[in-house]
Amino acid sequence: MLSDMARYLKHLLPARIPAIYSVKPMFVRIESEENIRSGILALKDFMSIFYDLLIEDSAKYEKPKAMSDKGDRKPSLAVDFPFIYHVKSVLLNIGYHSMLNGDVLTFSGLKNLTPIICCEGMEASTKIPTPRLVDCLRFLNECGMYFEGFDIDQAKSYMTSERLVEVTYPDNPIMLTGLKIMAVAQRDMRWKTNDEIFLRCDYRALTNDKMDIDNVIKDFIRPFSSEVHKFIWYLHQKCLEKGVNCTVKTGLKNSFLYAYKKNVLWELSSSFACGYRIFVKMQNKHSYHYKTMGLSPLLQEIVDKDYGCEKKRFHKPCEKDCCGFYLPLDDAFLSIYKDIKQWIDLEKQKT
Repeated sequence: MLSDMARYLKHLLPARIPAIYSVKPMFVRIESEENIRSGILALKDFMSIFYDLLIEDSAKYEKPKAMSDKGDRKPSLAVDFPFIYHVKSVLLNIGYHSMLNGDVLTFSGLKNLTPIICCEGMEASTKIPTPRLVDCLRFLNECGMYFEGFDIDQAKSYMTSERLVEVTYPDNPIMLTGLKIMAVAQRDMRWKTNDEIFLRCDYRALTNDKMDIDNVIKDFIRPFSSEVHKFIWYLHQKCLEKGVNCTVKTGLKNSFLYAYKKNVLWELSSSFACGYRIFVKMQNKHSYHYKTMGLSPLLQEIVDKDYGCEKKRFHKPCEKDCCGFYLPLDDAFLSIYKDIKQWIDLEKQKT
């Protein structure tokens, strides 16, 4: 469902953007640091409106294509949610190809809005069809953006024109600064550990400041109960105290990988396809250690029947024995809290 994807994306927005953080020189050449920080805050509010409209009335904007029955295909924005994919491209094109003049973004020619932008910031070989572009512009109009210089209903007749188009956002004009900056970041910067910064409104891509992993973790666990918060926070802090490294990857998929001397112990992850999960590595589920641990009934059933095995989930053959299990991260997961702690301790002892 389109509304489900919009909810997932809204959860990826940062819960808190600090009032002060450094901004890379490439962006300061466009605007002042103060205006950039204010613009990013306004862009986050705009993206909340963006997602809320999709959540509240998703059928109005698109009926997503039926998902494939193949177990090895995971849903993607481009294939399964093209409306979000196209609107994002239009926003990126507006920000990237425009000039910022005070409270107005200006660009020449609607054809500049038609390139489809991949998550990595590259242009695809295909273009947004004119009828779909019109739908995107109307949606952005509902979000509060206004376009002057052409008639949306007659957009087809303007596609070959170089007429100047002005974009305004009366509710909070500084948002256009945030749009410009984030579009440049998405298009001109390549990230191995963050394949999507625009839809997340990820201000961290703009700064050279060291990533505050604690704040990223807090954003990740925000959708859950206070009990789950305490559980994840405890594991996170204890691992860091014991010298376990945490590698963070953010984007449409998120990962917090905890490893000791290159040996993975556990991982937090989220994706639209699989939801929020915790991965527990177990080199040999039939070992004496795991047979005598006194696992909780829920976890014992998962281990015995391989419900959590990632390869079996997507109908792929196992390699030797299962190396670990992905488990849903929810309140029911708390019942196996002690088991997870035991697993982590046992795996660390092996190293």
